[in-house]
Amino acid sequence: MLDFKKRKSTKPGIARRSTVDPAKMSTAERAELMSLLYALNQKIFAGVSLEDFENHVFDPSADSTLIQLFIAADGQIVGYCAAHRFWRQVSGRYVIVLRAEAGLLSEYRGYGATYRFRMIRSIAEKLRHPFTPIYYVGTLVHTSSYDLACQNFPQVYPHPDLETPKVIQEVARELINSFPAPPVSEADPFVRDVGWMTIEVRQENAPSQRGDNHYVRFFKARNPGYAKGHGLVVIVPITVRNISAGFLSRLRAWLR
Repeated sequence: MLDFKKRKSTKPGIARRSTVDPAKMSTAERAELMSLLYALNQKIFAGVSLEDFENHVFDPSADSTLIQLFIAADGQIVGYCAAHRFWRQVSGRYVIVLRAEAGLLSEYRGYGATYRFRMIRSIAEKLRHPFTPIYYVGTLVHTSSYDLACQNFPQVYPHPDLETPKVIQEVARELINSFPAPPVSEADPFVRDVGWMTIEVRQENAPSQRGDNHYVRFFKARNPGYAKGHGLVVIVPITVRNISAGFLSRLRAWLR
């Protein structure tokens, strides 16, 4: 029986957080957790099979995986964030790739709940490997994820106000091709067919750009099929500059 270690949270509605390492769990514990999270995931995303969910969230190809669970006062798991680390070789040099999947019931969203865990994992990897290039590579299927990245980091690619350096384009192309999601079309290799469709987005009758900010409009223009589960490949270099800016940005938000 799973017994999650208690950790208090300041997020309204979330009573505590618990971080687990699937590699250290027994087969029975892992199966139980996967069943719980998959049932939760079906309330958040459509188009995800159990096999696909396991391959993403419990990714066996990752060099390491940690999953943070968000638990309500009644003991129910209401969200998760799975953070993965991969070693890859780009242009003859080893790099670290960080990836993540996150799902949180709508009534518990906000306050950067899953963002904080990803920041902690990014900082930890940079401290362990200060001289190794590290990149967060996301295939983002929701406008809010892209907006959050642009609001918090000065270096996010692609970006409506920044030209993507050629070296980043080459890194992105090599890295994303090492993961299974295929491109939606050959015209734009940086829009991938992820298949995870956010249920709230699918329920919109006529998605509109009215009221959207600069970043959201860019995301929708670049990835018009996001409601169908198409993901925009986004690269965030894990540098001292980006980490510092991201930390200060969230600190200001938490202090408001």
